[in-house]
Amino acid sequence: MSFEEAKQYLRQEDEDGNSLYEHLSRVLLKVIVEKPQNANAMFEQLSQELRGATQVKPTLPTEGEPEIAKPEKKSQLDWCGAVSNLYAPTEGDATEITYPDLMTEANVYEWAGINFGKMETYRLYLAIKQKAVVEARSLRFWGKITGRSGDYFVVQGDNPDPPSAEEITTVEGAEGANKYAFWVCTYAGGTWTKLPDTTPEAIVVARQIKRFFTGDLDAPVPSYPPFPGGTEAHLLRAQIAMITSECSISPGGFYAEDDEAEEGIKAIKKVEEMDDFKSAEDLKDASNWVHHEVPINVNGRCNQPPANEEEEDGAEPSDELPDLPLLGAIAEDEITDGPAWSISVCPGGTGESPDSVVIAKSLKWPGAVAAAFGNKFINVYGGFGFASSRGVSYEPPRVPPIQKEWAPTEEDDKGLIEDEDKITQPVVEEEEEEDG
Repeated sequence: MSFEEAKQYLRQEDEDGNSLYEHLSRVLLKVIVEKPQNANAMFEQLSQELRGATQVKPTLPTEGEPEIAKPEKKSQLDWCGAVSNLYAPTEGDATEITYPDLMTEANVYEWAGINFGKMETYRLYLAIKQKAVVEARSLRFWGKITGRSGDYFVVQGDNPDPPSAEEITTVEGAEGANKYAFWVCTYAGGTWTKLPDTTPEAIVVARQIKRFFTGDLDAPVPSYPPFPGGTEAHLLRAQIAMITSECSISPGGFYAEDDEAEEGIKAIKKVEEMDDFKSAEDLKDASNWVHHEVPINVNGRCNQPPANEEEEDGAEPSDELPDLPLLGAIAEDEITDGPAWSISVCPGGTGESPDSVVIAKSLKWPGAVAAAFGNKFINVYGGFGFASSRGVSYEPPRVPPIQKEWAPTEEDDKGLIEDEDKITQPVVEEEEEEDG
């Protein structure tokens, strides 16, 4: 066999279009370029590396056949496209806005046992900043609610469209549970969706049911009693309202009652200038922590509903609201088997110092935590979105008894019910018997 014949033999291609001649040429070129110390021993390893890199070819669709992407691949590409938008410069108004410094607060979250991961936290920080700048609205990171098939990241801000005065009889406005608006997304970089305003009826029913969230805002909420609104978005908003009301706490002195509020309206305002901050030693005592949101009563309201002008004079209100204290200390909160809050210091023990972080955890709403450090405090939630059943066996409400059938009374005979409203048995005329 001549040299040319041998060369042509080595140039024969296999089914994938590769030849031994080209492979040996690439291996020799790699040896010359990299100059390994022991080229003879490394020859087989370099050959395998090059073979694996050159023989794996992507499968291309045939001409006229559309490329079908797998659902996982499409979902990943959508995620990459959404997240990449977070790194683009954001143009917004020059209005002074505030948004959380999650990269700093995340270190405090870790002391409390809540950790989203450094990369996820950074993406979440960019997503909240972008949302705040675009809408020119100050936002606060509320927390994360874990669901069965998806999670909800929640941010909080002032309600841009609170219920009007005509709707306050059925839905509380800015002085009640709809003081804030909440936006949710399923992942950092995803689309933010504003949750609907909540109603007193939704809060009352939400206290009676327990249901894991699915991650789909349009998912139905089958329950007994029937849930007003019927979708997971309404249930999520009601649960967030209760958690915000009961678990928004801070060291005493940051907030005070608003004396300028309208008569009959409960309101709390933030103290503008505060010099006396609680020390870490003081915050070990639960009496130095207070609630800084207006509590929600058993009827799902923060304030007494406006009087109904159509009611008769002297009639008692149907849902009289007991007087709940404002800025109440968490030391007074209790659950069935003891205090409703636990307090810890991080770092504690021999590592405790005046700069240690003091953390208060809710035992009624697992996942709700507050942390105080220096002259700052934060509130965050990370859980499943419903209250604990510690010491209590959950039982669904009983179905009410079946109502009795209507029966005429003496008042019916007095003309209180018109004759046309009564249902009577029709008279059947008897047919005359035919003569035999």
